[in-house]
Amino acid sequence: MSIFFYKQRGASLIEVLVALLIFTVGLLGLAAMQLNSLQSTADSGQRSQSVWLMQDFIERMRANPDGTAAQYAAAQNCGNLPARMCADHYNPSTAAKVNASECNATQMAAFDAWETQCSYAAVAVFNTIDARFNSRDFITPPAVGTLVDATPDGNNLDLNLNWLNRSNLNANNLAADTDGTTTVLRIER
Repeated sequence: MSIFFYKQRGASLIEVLVALLIFTVGLLGLAAMQLNSLQSTADSGQRSQSVWLMQDFIERMRANPDGTAAQYAAAQNCGNLPARMCADHYNPSTAAKVNASECNATQMAAFDAWETQCSYAAVAVFNTIDARFNSRDFITPPAVGTLVDATPDGNNLDLNLNWLNRSNLNANNLAADTDGTTTVLRIER
């Protein structure tokens, strides 16, 4: 009688399935990290645009020393274009450059506040080509409240910019829409 001893060569089906399970769990972890990274990148872009927009608004206020804090804090009608366009601009419906109107300090303050708080892309009669025209058009407004909170305090103006933040996670580890915000800036006029 002869006894044969066989050495196992290769892997059994169970070993292959366990290895595949471990590999799949690792890939799911990588996918979750990639999603979190994309959400953080989007929030970082919103934050960068909002800081740039606030800096632009502050520089506009410095360029117009006769404009008051109350004029810059006035609520704007974002459904229509500003009454006077105080800067050269491109008109998408005519595909032509339009020269600026002459504006006094009050009109310039109203125009600057409109450009900071409102979106050209949201005005249907202006945005005939479905485009974005300034930095404000790239910021997603918050779910609650306004994009720019401008509160006059005598000659001072407190500015706060809000946007929709998608990088926070809720209790179920799903993206939660919350409002991002900049630090309150106090402008002394």
